Amino acid sequence: MNREEFLLDFIPEAYELIENCETSILDIEELNHVSGEFDEDLINNLFRAVHTLKGSAGLLKLETLVKVTHEAETLMDILRKERILPSEDICQVLINTCDQLRMLLQKIEATKANPEFDDESAAIVTVLQREIKNLKPEDSQTDSNSGTNKSKKVYEVFGEEEETEVSETDKPKFEIFEDEKKRYEVFSEEVVALANNTAPTIEITEPETQIPEPKETITTTQEQKQNTTTQTPNNQRKEIKVANEKLDALMDLVGELVIAESNVTQHMIVKRLKNEDYNSALNRLHKIVFDLQEVALSTRMIPISGVFQKMSRLVRDLQKKSNKKVALYIHGEDTEIDKSIVDLIADPIIHILRNSIDHGIETAEERQLNSKPEIGSIQLSARQSVNEVWILIKDDGRGLSREKILQKCIEKGILTGDGSNLTDKEVYNLIFVPGLSTAKEVTDISGRGVGMDIVKQNIEKLGGKIEILSRPGRGTTFILRIPLSLGIMEGTVVRVGTKFFTIQTIELREFVSLRDREEIPLEAGQTVIDVRGKFIPIFDMNQVLNHREKLIYDNIDPLMVMIEYDKKLLGIRVDEVVGNQNVVIKPLQGLTEGAKGVNGFTILGNGNVSTILDVKSIFQKLQSLEE
Repeated sequence: MNREEFLLDFIPEAYELIENCETSILDIEELNHVSGEFDEDLINNLFRAVHTLKGSAGLLKLETLVKVTHEAETLMDILRKERILPSEDICQVLINTCDQLRMLLQKIEATKANPEFDDESAAIVTVLQREIKNLKPEDSQTDSNSGTNKSKKVYEVFGEEEETEVSETDKPKFEIFEDEKKRYEVFSEEVVALANNTAPTIEITEPETQIPEPKETITTTQEQKQNTTTQTPNNQRKEIKVANEKLDALMDLVGELVIAESNVTQHMIVKRLKNEDYNSALNRLHKIVFDLQEVALSTRMIPISGVFQKMSRLVRDLQKKSNKKVALYIHGEDTEIDKSIVDLIADPIIHILRNSIDHGIETAEERQLNSKPEIGSIQLSARQSVNEVWILIKDDGRGLSREKILQKCIEKGILTGDGSNLTDKEVYNLIFVPGLSTAKEVTDISGRGVGMDIVKQNIEKLGGKIEILSRPGRGTTFILRIPLSLGIMEGTVVRVGTKFFTIQTIELREFVSLRDREEIPLEAGQTVIDVRGKFIPIFDMNQVLNHREKLIYDNIDPLMVMIEYDKKLLGIRVDEVVGNQNVVIKPLQGLTEGAKGVNGFTILGNGNVSTILDVKSIFQKLQSLEE
């Protein structure tokens, strides 16, 4: 394994360690406000994460990272040994250190080399040394000098080693750098040279900064499990990293297997067989394939906690900028969602939180006048509902102002008239119009009229929906409804003539028989159906999609499928409802990629191709026809 391969492993681990540091710092800040008591576990977790990052950076000869992390480690070592709870100023210094380390990692990721020790890094080191001197002035200079000089010899493994004399008693060592969670095994040519006594002894663990024994169960390597005589706990968690490309290939193959299994089990010849043993074998095959599909899908599912933890830092920074007091409460962070979706929902949540703090939460004085707690609250929660994940962002601020939104829309020419005919929900949805902002002045938090329109676009690109609930003076709730996965969905298959179409099951309201039902004609050829006193517009599939060849209905038993989007209903004529099934979504490619009204296609168990309908674009198209 060469140095570049080590870097590829190191970078994501380093990002994770920095996030762990940041989380611990935020927890310490919260502890400062609540009880002010020293928490040994928090400080130890913080120290271990920085110690691990420093050691790993040293192995890879990333000297700039080593210099910054060494000073941070020294500061944390003083805090844990002297049992000092970090002040707000020290927490801010550590937060700034995390930001700088993240910037250095980005440079390493781009250049695959040690980043320059720039002015920003030098400033961070200076501030850290100042805090060290304030806490322990008599030892700080000695520790800093000795640590800086020693780190280069201690951690250099890659590249040219300095020529030093090695005594007979000091045998060159091959060690595995370890902390409680991650271990790096070094198999490079340089380490082989160490084993052959061609390089100086390398010590990985510093003697003066011994890591305390962990209290929680830790994950061990396979080699250690073979050498240990103690029994491994049953609840020990083992994880390996798998490239996204391999997971995507696995999902594609499992999807093909599901289709192939359906082709076999639903074949006409197989259906005619009445052999009990053969049918039992088919049922077992179906169960195994179904279970395999569930397991394959779960491999891409990760907790949403990673996104939620980042929001704690965001809220902390925003409340300082806005001079407001805000508490963030997180629930349901263990809810799992597809990894490809997790990477895309962070931006919408960030935009909503920024607006909640800037527009929604009042100042402490204003809240006291309204008999509210001085500290505003924002609840960020997630929960699974059928095949969706609901993300709720709720604040207890001033709520949305119907009058202000309407006034701004009229000023910008978005609305004609006074808007009195619009419901509250329709008015609230106007905040997603590009360029609309009710802020009195532009700040570095919000107010430029961009952001909320991007939120809606991003959520809809994921096949999700966004809803707003607001009460003046009581607060606002944003509900993001996101599909669990972009690759598999539960769909209802319908037939029109010889063609098959699939509609996402959650977008269906009901099926209505058209037998003995009268269609009421309106202007411009539009017709409606009376369903329990409510008139539902009805269309045929030729109006919904622009087929080159007109679809011919057999009309043996005409039905209407009623679909729903944004609380609106419309009906589509079909000949038959085939049934419900989990379908593997195949995306459109080439000339069909920009087709309107279609999300993709799937292959049914009988071998037929079924087009997956895009309900949102269908509503947009048919509403424009009505107008």
